Amino acid sequence: MISHLVFSLSFVVVYVLQSTFFSRITLISGTPDLILLLLAAWSLQARAKYCWLWIIISGLIVSVVSAMPFYAPLIAYLGVFGLSKLIQRRVWRIPILAMFIVSFLGSLFQGLVYVLILKINGAPIGWGQSLDAVIIPMVLMNLIFILPMFAIVSDLVGRIYPLEEEV
Repeated sequence: MISHLVFSLSFVVVYVLQSTFFSRITLISGTPDLILLLLAAWSLQARAKYCWLWIIISGLIVSVVSAMPFYAPLIAYLGVFGLSKLIQRRVWRIPILAMFIVSFLGSLFQGLVYVLILKINGAPIGWGQSLDAVIIPMVLMNLIFILPMFAIVSDLVGRIYPLEEEV
C-alpha cells in the first residue's frame, strides 16, 4: 500500500515539474521527458512490485492530458516497460548501465512512436526533420537527467522495500 502512495506522489511531483519547468527547457525542439525516466527507473528496480499497473495508469493519465492522440503515450510507456524488463534480465548486476540503455532506447522508441502516430493521423512531418529537431535532442536531454532520477527512485524503493537483515 505504501508503495502505491509513494509512486503516485512521485508521479504527481514529476508530472508537475515536467509540465511547468522542464517543458520550457529545450534543445532545438526536444524537451526531456521526466515521466519516461521515472517509469524506466521504477520498473528497473527488482524489489518494486506492480510496475505494470503504474505504467498503465501513468500512460492513461498522460494520454488524457497530452496533445498527442489518446493511445500514443500509453504505447510508448508500455514499450519502455517491456524494454526495461528485457534489459533487467540481461544486465542485472549493473543497474545504472541498464538505466542508460533503457532511457536511450526508450526515448528513441517514444519519439519514433509519436512521429509514426502523427504521420498516420495525417500530420505533415518528415522523418529526417523530426529526427534532427525533436528525437535526438530529446534523447540527449533525457540522458542528462538519468542519474538524478535513478538515484531518487533507487532511494525511494530502498526505503519502501528494505533488504532483510540476516540474523
